[in-house]
Amino acid sequence: MAQTTFSGSFDHSLDGKGRVIIPSSFREALGEDFTITINPDKTAVAIYPKAMWDQQLERLSRIDPMDKLGARYERYLMSVSFSGNSMDAQGRVLIPAKLRAKIGLTRDIVFVGVNRYIEIWDAEVYQKMEADTEEDFDGLVDYVYQKYSN
Repeated sequence: MAQTTFSGSFDHSLDGKGRVIIPSSFREALGEDFTITINPDKTAVAIYPKAMWDQQLERLSRIDPMDKLGARYERYLMSVSFSGNSMDAQGRVLIPAKLRAKIGLTRDIVFVGVNRYIEIWDAEVYQKMEADTEEDFDGLVDYVYQKYSN
C-alpha cells in the first residue's frame, strides 16, 4: 500500500455547527474512515487516515496496563480521539465540540498537511507559530539534518 502524504496549508472556516469542508486535495487520501483527535503538541486538531491511526493503536497496544504513565497517556489520547468519521456529500466533517474547546478553535482555521496526517489550527495561533518557525528556520534545518541524516 502506498504511503499517504498530505502537504500544503489552506484557510477555511468552521460553520455554526462546528463543521468544516475538508480541502479537496486532502479528500481522496483521507478516505472514508478516519480519526479526529488532538495533535502531539496539543496545539491543533489532528485527522488521521485509517491506516495511520491503526499504526498509532498498534503502538498504544504495547503499553503495559501496569505502566501508570503509559496508561495515563493512553487514557487521555483515547478520550480525545473520535474514530469512524467520514465526510458528507459536500466534503464536510464535524469537529467534535470537545476538541474545538480544548484547542480553542474559532471560526477562522487553517488546514495543514503534516506528511502522514492533517492538522487543523486556529488561524491566529497558526500565524504566530508560523512566524516563530520562520524566525528559527535555519536552526530547525540544522537540527533535522543532524538528527535524521544517515
